[in-house]
Amino acid sequence: MSNNSTISYIQQQVSSTRTVWDILWSSLFVIFTCTWTVQHLNVPEQRDEKDPGFKGDVKWGLKSFWTSTKWMCITILAPEVLITLNLGQLFDAMNSTARLKKFAKQDRVPWTLTHSLFANMGGFVLREYESERAATYHLSSLPLNSDGEEGVQKHEQAQPVGATTAARQEQVMSGSITYLLAHEILELRSRGLIKLPYITKEEIMDKSKSDSFARLLATSQTLWLVVQMIVRASRHLEVSQLEIGTTAFASCAVTIYVLNWHKPKGVGVPWTIGTYPGPSPWEFEAILEQNPGNNWAVARFVRILAYSLKAPRSSSIPNHHRYTGDKNVSDDIDTSFWESYSFLFSSAVFGAIHFAAMKSTFPSHIEKVLWLAASSVCSCIALLSVVIFMVLTTGIFFIEHHLSGRLAETMNGYLAVWLSMLNPVGVATLYVTARLFLIVELFRCLFFLPPSAFVATWASNIPHVS
Repeated sequence: MSNNSTISYIQQQVSSTRTVWDILWSSLFVIFTCTWTVQHLNVPEQRDEKDPGFKGDVKWGLKSFWTSTKWMCITILAPEVLITLNLGQLFDAMNSTARLKKFAKQDRVPWTLTHSLFANMGGFVLREYESERAATYHLSSLPLNSDGEEGVQKHEQAQPVGATTAARQEQVMSGSITYLLAHEILELRSRGLIKLPYITKEEIMDKSKSDSFARLLATSQTLWLVVQMIVRASRHLEVSQLEIGTTAFASCAVTIYVLNWHKPKGVGVPWTIGTYPGPSPWEFEAILEQNPGNNWAVARFVRILAYSLKAPRSSSIPNHHRYTGDKNVSDDIDTSFWESYSFLFSSAVFGAIHFAAMKSTFPSHIEKVLWLAASSVCSCIALLSVVIFMVLTTGIFFIEHHLSGRLAETMNGYLAVWLSMLNPVGVATLYVTARLFLIVELFRCLFFLPPSAFVATWASNIPHVS
């Protein structure tokens, strides 16, 4: 055999095979890009001249990095929870937008779904400044007092908030801030306390740090992975558990991309829609102190995973925050209803994708059985939670109507504890345990792949990251 023939033969053999590293790095790239680029975190806590110097820069930089890392871990553990949370936030914004558009027409300002999403992520704030500076700064959205007259501020001639100069915005940055959600802006505007800010959708999206190239790269790598799996399955070649699990992540990431299509990403500084001297006016306090509410199931589940607590209104809006909506408004989308079905459906699909790995090779039979059990838990966790909830509430109803005395009170107390604490904590623990097993098994199975797993296909020649 000539030298040229030998080289050609070797190249052909090399191009028709793949290694464990090819499988590992291509899958890890998809997981990392999907879980990192899907994050649409709320406006972070404002530094406002706190912790000056290099140490302060490092501290706040690490704080931002930790928040992103924490939510990346949550996405890896429970991507369907992120789908449910983002769906609820979208419907909440849609409810507010429908009513705010009526006032926007009166104030002759633009208002879109992006505006409401921006508000709910902490994009609009009220700022306090020192009273002796009251005559210097223009209040773009003037609060009215109880007599319907303009409030205490002196102001220049009326102009839209978009015309407020950057210098003025910077001058009032040091004052304490109060974050306004979309439904609070609606309430304040309906009472005549503020006017809606003049800011276009393009101005809001200009503040967004969405990286189109990163999304394109993640999407193209995901499409390549799907094509690769289809080709391998059609040729009866082994598909690794890691590739199947990565596909499940990617399907959730695409769904989250769609839900956040109109939502800004990576906004670091909020937009001031009103300023006032001293403590916020009493008319504002009554509205802002109302509990905006959360979808308890989703919010509690995310808090357990993220170890997050609800922040005060002077701090940033928590990323798990959800407003349940006004039940008295019949035109509102029933957010809780759609969230429940979204969680049921997304968890079922995410877990069901893992069932495809049952045809793959496992290190042992017991691990294959455990994989089946863990996939079943991930698929049915939402349904299991609903069933437990219904059983416990039925038990409480039965005790209240058929039993009495100390025994009934004791039993009701135990059931109430299970319903409010042990049920969500127990379900979350079971789910996280199942997810952790699947994640560990994804990588463990790489060491036990059969020879057919290393046979490459024509899809490997498509440009991709590996």
